[in-house]
Amino acid sequence: MCGISIFVFTGMCPYFIYFRVNFFTSKAAMKNNSILFQFLAIICTLSITFSACKKDPAGISNIIQQGNTTIEINAIYTGYYLQVRYNNVINAPIRATVRVYQNGKTMDVPVNIPAAYKSLQEWNEDDFINTWNYNGYYDSTRVNGLPVITGTVDSVKIIAASCPDKEYGFRIVGGNIDWSAFYHPTDPKTTVSFISNTDTVLYSDYDFSSGTIFYNKTSKLYRFVMYNLTYQVYAAPANYPLQAGMTMDVPIFIYFWNGRNYGLPAEGPLAGTNGSTVKLTITNVSDTHFDASFSGKVWASRLADTLFISRGEIKNALLPVIDQ
Repeated sequence: MCGISIFVFTGMCPYFIYFRVNFFTSKAAMKNNSILFQFLAIICTLSITFSACKKDPAGISNIIQQGNTTIEINAIYTGYYLQVRYNNVINAPIRATVRVYQNGKTMDVPVNIPAAYKSLQEWNEDDFINTWNYNGYYDSTRVNGLPVITGTVDSVKIIAASCPDKEYGFRIVGGNIDWSAFYHPTDPKTTVSFISNTDTVLYSDYDFSSGTIFYNKTSKLYRFVMYNLTYQVYAAPANYPLQAGMTMDVPIFIYFWNGRNYGLPAEGPLAGTNGSTVKLTITNVSDTHFDASFSGKVWASRLADTLFISRGEIKNALLPVIDQ
């Protein structure tokens, strides 16, 4: 009887495999030895495979998905929050990894953007970019539990981007000038129009960027704060929700047009000289939007003449947001 000890080191595993094989002269023994060698080969192969998976997860996860429709995407850190930006709105979730560089160290932040997510930022006239923000504790969808970002951030970089819908691929762009295309919304527009004395006033924008109408449950007041504060209406107490046919008094009516402010100063020593007879009537309400009409007179200390407001219309405005 003779034998040989075989030590197998995988080269990637923190262990080795030891076999002692005895060589006999019988054919049965030789057959057994052959089986042992086959078993040894299988074990080595599995060991190498498992070790490789453990040692190099980035080789699988850090992938920029390719597809027929390319989404341009990048990440910036503003000094206050991380922002991921991309030039589309899609009906599929986006998964990405942003690597944060700080003082010679790195930290990977997982980004999970839900399907149909839309938080558009206007880039140029009618050119938009979709934005997802993370302030270090919560993201734009109010999800927490992500790695906390504190201190000075040197730079950020997207190292992975994918989507369950394989139609889409991604291209990482840098800075603010590398976009080759933008998102162009098909959303409806909200308009406010009226005649004020001899002026025809018109405001129009996409409903998601036209401003917000608030309702406070405690005071029962509606506030129309729209078009970057160029149109503001404060209604007298009224019920919630909006219903077709309901009418509200509008004691405060303010707007900015042709480089001038018109309407009532809401407070101050001259507030007592202000007045308004404007009434606003809800004409139509859907699950998401409403229409209204308004008319009346407005006078104030800042105005040389009384404003006669007529043919006032609000079309396709988003329903009010509850302001506690």
